[in-house]
Amino acid sequence: CMVLELARLFGPLRGQLRRTIRFMGIACEELGVLGSTLYVEKYHGKLNDLALMINLDGAVGNGAKGFSTSGMEEVEAVLKIIAKETRYPLRLSEKTVTASDNFPFFMEGIPAIMMTAREDNRALGRGFSHTAMDTLDKVNERDMKECAMVMARVLLRLAQRDTSIGRHRTPDEIKAILVVQDLEQPLRAQDKWPF
Repeated sequence: CMVLELARLFGPLRGQLRRTIRFMGIACEELGVLGSTLYVEKYHGKLNDLALMINLDGAVGNGAKGFSTSGMEEVEAVLKIIAKETRYPLRLSEKTVTASDNFPFFMEGIPAIMMTAREDNRALGRGFSHTAMDTLDKVNERDMKECAMVMARVLLRLAQRDTSIGRHRTPDEIKAILVVQDLEQPLRAQDKWPF
C-alpha cells in the first residue's frame, strides 16, 4: 500500500524532480532475501548511479517513524536536516538489518536504509506478521496515512536535493560496519559472510 500510494503521489511529478525515483516491489524477502539479492546480482556494476535505496518493509506501525541507516553517517545527517525542516522527530538508528531487502544493496556499498514505524515490544513477538492472518484489516488506517505522509515528505526532499545523500562504500568499509555492529558471527552462521 505504501509503495502504491507513493507512486500515485509522485507519478504526476515524473521528470520534474532533480532525481529519478524508482518504485519497486520485491518478492521473497521471507525466503532469505532472495528477490533483492537476485536484483542486485543481476545489475551488479550497473547500480553506481543509485543515490539511495529505501526499504519500506517495516514502514507501517504505531511506533515512532524513522529509519535504520546501517551506520551511514552522512545519510543520517541528511535525515536529521529533513527532520528539522519538517519539524517531524524522525527516530534514527544506526542498526544494520540483515534480513531485509535493503541489505543486499548495503552489501553492494550502496547507501541503503529502512523506514521503521513499529514499537519495539518484544513481549508481543511479531504478532500477525508472517502468518496467514497478516492481512490489511490489521493495519491501523491512521498509522498508514501518517507513515505515507512522513515518507512522502522525506522522499520529496531527497529527490530535490542537489548535493549528495550518501556515498557508496568499499567492501572494507562495509565489513567494518558489520564488525562494529557484531554481525560477523550471525552472518557466518548463515553462510552469508562474503569477506
